[in-house]
Amino acid sequence: MTANIGDQCYSFALLWYLLQATKSGTALSLLAIPEMVAGLLFYLIGGVLADRYSPRLLMVGADIARIAVVIFVGVMAVWGIEQFAFFLAAQFFLGVFSSLFQPARTVALKSILPMEQLSRANGILDTTFRTVRILAPMTIGLLAAAVPLSTLFFVNAGSYLISVLFLFTIRHSMQRQTNDSTSKLTAAQYRRDIGTGVKELRANRYLFQVLLFGNLGYLVWLVTYNVGFPFLAESMEQGNGSTLAMLMGFYGIGNLLGSLYMSRAYYTRYLLVILIGWLMQACGFLLLTAGASLHWIAFLGAALAGVGGPLIGIPTVTAIQVKATDANVGKVYAINMLMFTFFGMLSSSLGAIWLGKLPVEQLFLISGLFLTALTITGLMVEKRNRTMKHQSFDA
Repeated sequence: MTANIGDQCYSFALLWYLLQATKSGTALSLLAIPEMVAGLLFYLIGGVLADRYSPRLLMVGADIARIAVVIFVGVMAVWGIEQFAFFLAAQFFLGVFSSLFQPARTVALKSILPMEQLSRANGILDTTFRTVRILAPMTIGLLAAAVPLSTLFFVNAGSYLISVLFLFTIRHSMQRQTNDSTSKLTAAQYRRDIGTGVKELRANRYLFQVLLFGNLGYLVWLVTYNVGFPFLAESMEQGNGSTLAMLMGFYGIGNLLGSLYMSRAYYTRYLLVILIGWLMQACGFLLLTAGASLHWIAFLGAALAGVGGPLIGIPTVTAIQVKATDANVGKVYAINMLMFTFFGMLSSSLGAIWLGKLPVEQLFLISGLFLTALTITGLMVEKRNRTMKHQSFDA
């Protein structure tokens, strides 16, 4: 929670500082690219390390490294440095250390919690993140009006420090119990470790299906959210920044409701829950096709699509923790994040191709139909899995 609050401070401060420095929307759009590249390069490394060594030490090390990065950015802001390349480099390093932190956190949860509590724990984490994302900007705006903008960078550093202190208070051992956990990690051993993660997915067909259907929808989701929402807000009668804020606000409220439900729900059919989430996203996007003329439908569609988000992400992570073997949780999680990043980058590329060439209503329509087809295909796969399971049980 503390790190999430700090991240919101950092994002607000960075976007506003660079907007004032560059006056370029293109520059701001480039900020996400270094983090994506870092994820592609380092998620697998983070997964291997999380499975071999203490996830708590990895999380502590990643947080300390992020403290150094955000302090560096804060110092640049204090000194008035505006060279964009420095900020891109900082984003890359933050992406690197996040790629080490997140697999370790996923492994740590499995190490300290009973199996039946993992789903609720992931739901609580998601609820915390989404609550902070909704409430923090208002408080941050008031804080930014009272103190220099650079102060927010140092607030983020302080939040990571608090995160480190909390991690040190965890008394439960999170040392990975693997055969090679004390051996030196060489390049050859790293390749073998990655190979075991890939073999796990090849052998565990259901887990591979969860990862595939849990990420394939992001091929259209990212462009629909990042491009479709702003264009729809602009096309709505007397649309302006407040209209976009309301659309995203309703989507965020839907996210929070979905997270609250998932933090209390108990389920074992992970793929089915994921498909229900994509179906809700599809229904929301199809409603948004009429949003330009009927505003209340646009807000309803945004909220409905938002509810579906947690129903996709939370079961995916929980399935990894439950279905993957203890020695491969971090690596399988890293592969999942690579798939997410890959489809996200493809979606961003599609957005660049689409931008301004089709009416926004068609973007929502195409995305809704794609997610509907994805859901139907997934339900057929789910039905076949159930049939094969019953046949195996009967035999």
